[in-house]
Amino acid sequence: MSQPILEVIELRKHFIQRRGLLDALTREADAHVIPAVDGVSFRLHENETLGLVGESGCGKTTTGKGILKLMMMNGGEIRYRGTDITAYTPAQFRPLRRDIQMIFQDLDAALNPKVRIADTLREAILVREPDADDAAVQRQIYELLDLVNLKKNKLSNLPSELSGGEKRRIGIARVLAVRPKLIVADEPTSALDVSIQAQVINLLRDLQSRFGLSFLFISHDLQLVELMSHRVAVMYLGQIVEMGPAKEIAHTPRHPYTSVLWSSIVEKRSLEVPVGGGSSAWGVFDFERPSGGCRFAPRCPVYAARGRPSECTDPANPPKLKSTGTDHVVACHFPL
Repeated sequence: MSQPILEVIELRKHFIQRRGLLDALTREADAHVIPAVDGVSFRLHENETLGLVGESGCGKTTTGKGILKLMMMNGGEIRYRGTDITAYTPAQFRPLRRDIQMIFQDLDAALNPKVRIADTLREAILVREPDADDAAVQRQIYELLDLVNLKKNKLSNLPSELSGGEKRRIGIARVLAVRPKLIVADEPTSALDVSIQAQVINLLRDLQSRFGLSFLFISHDLQLVELMSHRVAVMYLGQIVEMGPAKEIAHTPRHPYTSVLWSSIVEKRSLEVPVGGGSSAWGVFDFERPSGGCRFAPRCPVYAARGRPSECTDPANPPKLKSTGTDHVVACHFPL
């Protein structure tokens, strides 16, 4: 296979949570470290979509922002087309922003509420072609509207005058204006009706086919991830626990967390477990983030069914990603 367009190697982002009323005055040793992204590695190839899924708070969006240099990471490497861009300064990374773009989750925050749609698209076009004349810019604006299936009469509107689906299409058009190669799509169908979600997914797939785009598709909507993605990576508490072809992940998962995650589509089970204890679909656990071993163990039905084997909680033996087939890896001591 050809060289990946994006390679993420052992990416890490730790947040500091201080305790007490005078947290700002405490020593670093008194702070609690939260590993939001903890050793994430994956590859993304040309014209490929990698879905990144998991519960809220698992580190999906933080990973995406780290790739875009919207958030400084604590460690690891980010390679774009073989070049290590991890330590790039904002000035060094600026030219790459034309190649690497992000579709933001928040529809309203993504568009300037005081700028009309025509000016939003014009600004993006001029970033790529600063010397383009008015006629060329206008022609490209119309071409962008055609690409995302919007009428020209929307150009005079402010974002507040558009529907959710229309705002999402304008956001996509603005991204396309700079002709990117890699797009990080962070929950691109959030806050949209089901019918509009399907339209957006079909639009992204069509654009990928036309322009050879690569997508890192971040979502918690598992059905859309399966529909959109070639491969899927499943995150849990900052780590990838399984990764493989989309159909295999959806229909023959090997990690217990992946299995429960996908079965929740049909069974409508909640995966939220309150810290410190609470009921789940698999019984009652005194659940808190494990300090070592398998992070899913306190909620894992396989761990419970096997009588809580010590391998799963051994701090010196955390599960590592291992191959279980063609392009399919899983981090579990007792894979399904």
